[in-house]
Amino acid sequence: MMLLGLFAVSFGIGVVAPLAGVGGGVLYTPLLLGFTNINPDIVRGAGLTVATYSSIMASTRLFRQRIAPFRLVILASAVLMPSGVLGAQMGIYVTSLGKWGIGLLRVALGVVMFLVVAVLLLKRVDWPEGSCDGRAVRIFNLAYSYHDQVLGKAVNYCPARLGFGLLIQALVGFAAGFFGLGAGWALIPVYNLVMLLPLRVAVAAANASIGIANSATLWVFLHSNKLNPEIYIVSGLAVILGSLLGARLLTTAPLRLIRSIVIVIMALNGVQLVIKGGLEMAGL
Repeated sequence: MMLLGLFAVSFGIGVVAPLAGVGGGVLYTPLLLGFTNINPDIVRGAGLTVATYSSIMASTRLFRQRIAPFRLVILASAVLMPSGVLGAQMGIYVTSLGKWGIGLLRVALGVVMFLVVAVLLLKRVDWPEGSCDGRAVRIFNLAYSYHDQVLGKAVNYCPARLGFGLLIQALVGFAAGFFGLGAGWALIPVYNLVMLLPLRVAVAAANASIGIANSATLWVFLHSNKLNPEIYIVSGLAVILGSLLGARLLTTAPLRLIRSIVIVIMALNGVQLVIKGGLEMAGL
């Protein structure tokens, strides 16, 4: 019965996530940690799985169009992977402290949910103006071009503030591993607003980075026996099926309304996590 309910929830997340412009992991992990008593490590491992599947499904079309900047994605993944592994190991250590540690994890995740809501409310820029004069751009050959169907012409771009952007990505990777969240909610604004990549490129780069980096982070949960095969398979399959339906609804669904509802749910989920975690920390 629990697996059936988990399938339904995961399927719903798969449908709603692409419509709301968020990753599946950022909905899956907080909801299960806030409203169930499943082992937090199992939930976090499954959440990373959901985030990985969501990213792959969301980026398929963009990959076919060759929009993702490959060398930049590899460079970012080299930062995201070790920080994600460190975050996952730290999260497992915290939950091993018992009820107090699990409560601390829930409270911290609740606070992060408020941050996620704030980030999602940021206005993104379709085609930010950047410069290709940076030294790092020349060293790593990070000058790119793609054909934008909306503009009907080629768009040339390069990442700006590369060092600062990678530093923020290291923090994002740690948080993703620690909480078992997808990192798209943070990586897209970093690529778009900090590194000044076109929005379409930022989405493709974020999804590609998550797909690569999460493979290393998931190894930590697998090595620690924190991946439940039943939950892993049921959640992953349901998200894939839901994502297929969500992709079909992209042209007809009221996206702004759905996004607003999801943001409200995330804020309320954050309150629930803080309350539940606070009670656990207090021993109640």
